[in-house]
Amino acid sequence: MTFQIADTLYYNGLIYTADHNNNIVDAIAISQGVIIASGKKERLLSYCNENTEQIDLQGRMVMPGIIDAHMHPFWGGATLAGCHLDYQSLSIDDILLRIQKYLDENFIDGDTEWLKVSAWYREGMQPEGVQMTRYHLDTLNTTRPILLFSSDCHSVLANSRALELLNITAETPDPPDGNIERDGDRTPIGILEDAPAMQAIDRLPPLTEAQNLQIARHVQKLLNKQGVTTIMDARVGEPQLRAFNALREAGELTLRVENAVEITPDDVPCIEDIPNAVHHAATRFSQWHQISENAQPSVAIRHIKLFLDGVLQAPIMTARLHSPYRINVGTDDTPHWQDSEHIGDLYFPPEILTPLVTEIARAGYHPHIHTVAEGAISTALDAISAMREVLPEKDIRPGLAHNELMCEKDYARFTQLKTYPFLSFQWAAAEQNNIEKDIEMLGKSRCDYLETAGKFIDAGVTVAFGSDWPIDPLNEWYDFKVAMTRQKDAASPRLDNDRNLTLIEVLRAATINAAQALDMDRQIGSLEAEKFADFIVLDRNLFEISAEDVENVRVLCTIIAGKPTI
Repeated sequence: MTFQIADTLYYNGLIYTADHNNNIVDAIAISQGVIIASGKKERLLSYCNENTEQIDLQGRMVMPGIIDAHMHPFWGGATLAGCHLDYQSLSIDDILLRIQKYLDENFIDGDTEWLKVSAWYREGMQPEGVQMTRYHLDTLNTTRPILLFSSDCHSVLANSRALELLNITAETPDPPDGNIERDGDRTPIGILEDAPAMQAIDRLPPLTEAQNLQIARHVQKLLNKQGVTTIMDARVGEPQLRAFNALREAGELTLRVENAVEITPDDVPCIEDIPNAVHHAATRFSQWHQISENAQPSVAIRHIKLFLDGVLQAPIMTARLHSPYRINVGTDDTPHWQDSEHIGDLYFPPEILTPLVTEIARAGYHPHIHTVAEGAISTALDAISAMREVLPEKDIRPGLAHNELMCEKDYARFTQLKTYPFLSFQWAAAEQNNIEKDIEMLGKSRCDYLETAGKFIDAGVTVAFGSDWPIDPLNEWYDFKVAMTRQKDAASPRLDNDRNLTLIEVLRAATINAAQALDMDRQIGSLEAEKFADFIVLDRNLFEISAEDVENVRVLCTIIAGKPTI
């Protein structure tokens, strides 16, 4: 590499590099947004001249920018602008009161505009087990179509007007990759799960380009404030690609935006459809794949998303198991659990999934597969194994997202197959009643493998972090705290089927590991020479505080391509 003069030298810091040896240095030299050297200030002064800006970090801790490798930024940003239920356990009356209050205060929206209600904690409704339907929403004093988005984003509740506009009736066929809940005469009661829910979201009237641009600006500001410099949108569409690229073209983009384009089961009803489906996914948004030739943030599409199963939580229970769920046929006050034949859903059968994963890899894309439970995980790993046999030399980095319920034998397969688990650490902070329900629903022995980041790492697996926002509130440092404690707070129960992660394990999951999983580790993820200068300055030294205090960390400055954003 040609000797360069630094335009900026940061010194007198505690700089965690996340390199192979987890080195800590006190200075870092940057030229044109790229790191040219790190180490002792005395050595790095040789890269400086009279024009080099020298910035004293005053002993502050510095680390690579956070890489949130699985999230839904536009869903998250859009939810903050409307009626929001704050992920709270509410009764039907509580929900109706909040929605009516919002309707009354936002009368200027008109009588026909869609109302999107976000962060509905469906499985936490009070009293436990209560079912909310379209008929409850129909009591609201409005003619507007309404959709309630569950906090897990896998189900929605529609009022009658919304169902009418979505053309969902008793005659609508049951989908292969989701569920339309109905009453005895097949009349939909308003609950749409998995694919029908996402299709309903996709069919909402689009926002204007100005609104999308406003969301993109707001989202990147929120993320930069928490120290995030790179994200992956795990189910991208044209509006967000267009908006983030508009920011890039205007020189305003302060995030590196990786993206995954979805292929649905409807796209591949038979094996013969696979080549066209992959070609369509690879080309329909290709104009938005705009990699910068320098260190400046850009928008890229290198992943293809597949939903293989659903979610574990009752009442949906669409995550695929190896053996059946147990189901509560009593009430929450007097539960009566019994065996069932229900094992959840597999949205792509193996005979489609296996050639599909291989074709995605052959096209040069990384498969990114939603796999919540053991049955889906094993099936996905089988497909990846077949792909590795066909394309043994190709640098493909498959990712399995969520992996909440594992089968013991599959940890080692992730390493063998060079597959990355994308984990949301905060999901290990379970409430006591939810822990008890999971044990009843899944069995004690199976719950030993629920939310087990430590078991992955102990098996030699490279774990990548992804918050999955807006499934939960955006709070990266809380997520890291939970990874290190497996508790919501000190007074809450601990999910004690796995060990706590160490600080280094957490930091690597959210930096260099995530970069590897996204195929970006040659450019970002650690503070080493020839990588982009993406880093954050913290208000405290992570190596000197308790695990419980990690959630209180504040980011003083976020720097991307050598330029401060906050």
